[in-house]
Amino acid sequence: MSLKHYIEQSLKAVRLTSHSDLNKIQHLDVTLRAENENLIVIYGGSFNPPHKGHLDVLLSGLRPELGAAAVLILPSEDFHLRNKLANSHPDFFLSQSRRADILAAIPNIPKDRVWVWSSTWYPLKPFMETMVQLTQEDGFKVAFAHLVGPDNLKLADPLDNYPYKLPRMLISNKARHVAEHFRDDGRPAMWKGFGEWTRHDNGEDKDAVNEEKEVVLWTCNGADDSHPRRKGYYLQFLRPDSTDINSTNLRSDLIQTHRLNEESLSRLSTEALVKLFGQILGN
Repeated sequence: MSLKHYIEQSLKAVRLTSHSDLNKIQHLDVTLRAENENLIVIYGGSFNPPHKGHLDVLLSGLRPELGAAAVLILPSEDFHLRNKLANSHPDFFLSQSRRADILAAIPNIPKDRVWVWSSTWYPLKPFMETMVQLTQEDGFKVAFAHLVGPDNLKLADPLDNYPYKLPRMLISNKARHVAEHFRDDGRPAMWKGFGEWTRHDNGEDKDAVNEEKEVVLWTCNGADDSHPRRKGYYLQFLRPDSTDINSTNLRSDLIQTHRLNEESLSRLSTEALVKLFGQILGN
């Protein structure tokens, strides 16, 4: 059965039936697997503006080692972004709907497996609950996991991620590496409330001393019997693109180079903004 079908039904159930909401899923082409769990990764962020670091993390969520079915991009709400920008170039402001349109228009984001949440955050939780229920009724299993870079991981509370605390967390060090997240034996550092990490290679568990690979998937489970079962994933890229991109500096450079502010940004078309951000997107 098509993932798009269940997304559409779930969006309608939570009254997200606008052209923008439904148009964002039109190119999805994912078939749910009855014999396996279908993992959907949620990648949230400000994306003001989106840049190569964002794309690197996003695309890592589609790595075959993880086997996720799809990725949902979740741009932050306008009130959250304005608060974040209060002391850092507040004039460089793109509304949530503009950021959603820009992300949906970036050429190297595969539209057949990625869609963008263009509405307010509040219906997201009932949307996910509806998705799980509808797919389960038809014999499919769907699970959701947050995706973040390692700089947003709290080892003492690894599932703490705004706006919703999901029972699963995926970390990707594709765009930034945090050495403190790994122990001397090569395994990821233990998360509070979770068990030991297991390394996965080609579907088989192996020791961390195996031959070097481009990326290694580690998983760990919650240490208790909570429901739904907690789970952690760590995508360890052995050669991460540690460019340490700074969004504040990017906004400053764009403002100075192109004389941008909130008003001038609002007048530019989505296509013009994607072109303007081409260099920082790595295009």
